[in-house]
Amino acid sequence: MQAAANSTAPMPPAVSPRHALLEELIASAVGIAGDQMRALATSLAAALLDGSALAEGAVQARLRAGNLLREHHFAFLHLASAALERELRRAIAQLAPAPVAVTAELALVPYDEMEQQVTLAAVARPFEAAHADALAALDARLAALLERPVLRARQNPFRPEVFVSALQQAWAGFQPDAAAAPLLLPLLRPGRFFDLAPILDALNLILERAGVTVPARADSAARSSGDAEVAHVLRRLFAPAAGHAGGTAVTRPLQAWLAGLPRAAGSARLQALKAQAPAGSLSRADETTIDLLGAVFDTVAADGDIAADIRDLIHLVQLPVLQAALADQGFFFEAEHPARRLLDLLSRLGWERAQRASADPQDPLLLAMRRSVATAAAGGAASDQACAQAVAQLEASLRADDAATEAALAGPVAAALRQERRAEAAQAARAAVAQRLAAGEAGANAVVAGFLQTRWTDVLTLAHTVEERKPGAVRDATRAMDELLWSVQPKQDADERRRLIGRLPALLAVLNRWLDVIRWQDAERLRFFAELAECHASLVRAPLDLTPARKATLALEATRLAARRRQEPAVPEPPADAAAQAVAALARGAWLEFARAEGRRRVKLAWISPLRTLYIFSNGAREEAFSLAADELARHLRDGSAAVLAAEPLVARALGRAVRELAANDAGECAA
Repeated sequence: MQAAANSTAPMPPAVSPRHALLEELIASAVGIAGDQMRALATSLAAALLDGSALAEGAVQARLRAGNLLREHHFAFLHLASAALERELRRAIAQLAPAPVAVTAELALVPYDEMEQQVTLAAVARPFEAAHADALAALDARLAALLERPVLRARQNPFRPEVFVSALQQAWAGFQPDAAAAPLLLPLLRPGRFFDLAPILDALNLILERAGVTVPARADSAARSSGDAEVAHVLRRLFAPAAGHAGGTAVTRPLQAWLAGLPRAAGSARLQALKAQAPAGSLSRADETTIDLLGAVFDTVAADGDIAADIRDLIHLVQLPVLQAALADQGFFFEAEHPARRLLDLLSRLGWERAQRASADPQDPLLLAMRRSVATAAAGGAASDQACAQAVAQLEASLRADDAATEAALAGPVAAALRQERRAEAAQAARAAVAQRLAAGEAGANAVVAGFLQTRWTDVLTLAHTVEERKPGAVRDATRAMDELLWSVQPKQDADERRRLIGRLPALLAVLNRWLDVIRWQDAERLRFFAELAECHASLVRAPLDLTPARKATLALEATRLAARRRQEPAVPEPPADAAAQAVAALARGAWLEFARAEGRRRVKLAWISPLRTLYIFSNGAREEAFSLAADELARHLRDGSAAVLAAEPLVARALGRAVRELAANDAGECAA
């Protein structure tokens, strides 16, 4: 199936490394989605034929569509794969700089297009929430690849909405029955859609392997060596023995001697090892390893920002870490080396423990750290494997702690999600009204224009908010708005006036029903309908003295004017400054410091909303401290009342200090 999906269209020749990487991303997404396509088609056919889900009036259309999909699913698979590749390419092309505008014939943009976009976004929203972290990482990597300061969620060409749109396009081309066209989108839900997790993971992995890093987080190569200078010095130090961080086997006498030492270790253990080791058992690389690790553990001992009990805990792993580093010098070059990863995790958690107001001795994470240290210390000669097991245990405990934190914050998170959905709904409502008013569709009727900007914006906001529970609400509210706008436009012949008179009762009923829902019941409502009735009456009574030629000319002019207004370039968003970029790059688990009237306060970023518009901070004890909107958080960073606490990983920090001291000593010797 993957081969079939990838064969939908020949791959264009790559014109640059970036273009080649984008082509690889498209091929991977289409291929993985193609592997899932048959199961998805089967699931959709079953849903269409499910008798318990058949709504009155749609029975025959659903049955026909379900049977067609079940019997000819291969045709649908081909259409869906082709549509997905086409949509991905279109979405990527939209990220390119806009060409210089040229004079061309203007055409009206149909309302259906905007309505379709709103519907697709609503269907895609649950998938965006379910894969928020992977999408955020992909946003950041694509921004780096495209050399943009930030790539917003709605600009990501691999966002769920693109996959939804591709399926809808394939569906429209697959079935000939117009009554079946709206049947697909309501069926798309978690469990009956592409599994986006492997797709997004594969895309992130492709970019990571290509060296495209997440700007907010140092990539593994940078974390490993600290910087190029540190890496260069480390390679020079180990060059006589290995030439590179590939690892050399520890000599057998040293292995045997280390394995026989007691597991408990004091802070002076590493400094004394060189003097205690059997004569001739230490190579130059072994001595260098011990010296560098001594510097690492000296850094731990001197770091007052790490909780004292965690500093003591970290010193208990000196011996297993030394054995692992002697067996594999990759410890000094690879951030994901198990022993190095263990030290970095323990130091980070020790730093976080120091930020909390109280240090609970029964804290689950503290108990998990103790277990991981015991696991590493019990490894003996297989210290690298023991450290890997200890890291796996600790990371599992961290995932459990994140889940517990999210459960504890369920109330604030639910409130934040409601707030974000309402803000998004209000934005979509204002955009829909503004588009129509910009096109001049309210004519000179200030009453209707004011009504749409106030009361009907509230109606559209509510419709967007309830769309998931009541599909079609946005469509109905938008259609009523368009019908109202049509009703106040000049009617140039008797037929148009008759249509107006015939459609008014239904229009007024829909308007009143929606206004009842938003509870607009004051005298202003009565005044609006009185003025609207006068407007309709004046349209019906107006003399019909226009010649057919004049009518055609006026209609053409109105069309051109509306088209020109529709195609006026939107006001571009101001470029994101450093503060906005910092907010967009934040990840869960980051710590920030806020300057408050009562003093400075450090809090942990516990949750980020799917659209990254709201951020919830905790005090580190699974309790909500406060929440901030993205623009407000950026303002705090901009004016200096907040700062991101970016702690460099312990090993990289210690190695950097050791290398600088080594360079200073070399310079002193040269001067002497």
